[in-house]
Amino acid sequence: MTRAHAPWIRRAAVGAVLAAVAALVVALGGQGRAAPLPPQDRYSLRQVITQDKVVALTFDISWGTRMPPKILAILEHDHVPATFFLSGPWAAQNPQLVRQMAQAGYEIESHGWAHVNFSQLSYQGVVDNIRRADAVLRALSGQKPTFIRPPNGDFSPTSIRAARSLGYTTVTWGTDSRDWMNPGVQTIVRRVVDRAFPGDIILLHASDTCRQTDQALPAILSGLQARGWRLVTLKQLLTYGRPDFRG
Repeated sequence: MTRAHAPWIRRAAVGAVLAAVAALVVALGGQGRAAPLPPQDRYSLRQVITQDKVVALTFDISWGTRMPPKILAILEHDHVPATFFLSGPWAAQNPQLVRQMAQAGYEIESHGWAHVNFSQLSYQGVVDNIRRADAVLRALSGQKPTFIRPPNGDFSPTSIRAARSLGYTTVTWGTDSRDWMNPGVQTIVRRVVDRAFPGDIILLHASDTCRQTDQALPAILSGLQARGWRLVTLKQLLTYGRPDFRG
């Protein structure tokens, strides 16, 4: 090979390398970025896409023994189905209330164990948190929870993948009653009744710190029913349409 051929050979080699790099960039989704995760691996379940006038009432419980029996009495009196997201420590401390919920036919789901933001936990930390609560909820309710509502509605792609590894779907909400702020009974009622939409997952609380929920609940139930809404559990809601995952 003569020296005259060397520059041409070098240029050809460089061109081949650049072509290979360009092909790799295209394969990775362009601009060197991997394809984005699908919504169910990034976001929480917020609602169900449906045209039917159905909504799910969901209640979080993390502490207290005064409010839960009041909420149960109202729901049982009106024969209203509901879903309860229970924290593991609360369930362990109140086994009779958990059994009462299960025996009455309410859906029992998980609110995790430690009441901490899941986005601050490692993958294994989320797994341990959910698994610990799962053991208690299954033993007391006889049900296998399949939904996890992370404390404060906080999650990350890592926590969602960790939950999915245990067979759990991360759930937040569509309408927030803001009963946790104790803003006034009528404010809570209006937020729920006026904002409800088809496939809505409505957030309420039955912890003692939410002091106005039991006063607002009868008006919420009558207001929703007067407008033609059908109340169902979360699992029932998913039979009406397509789950919608959003950030």
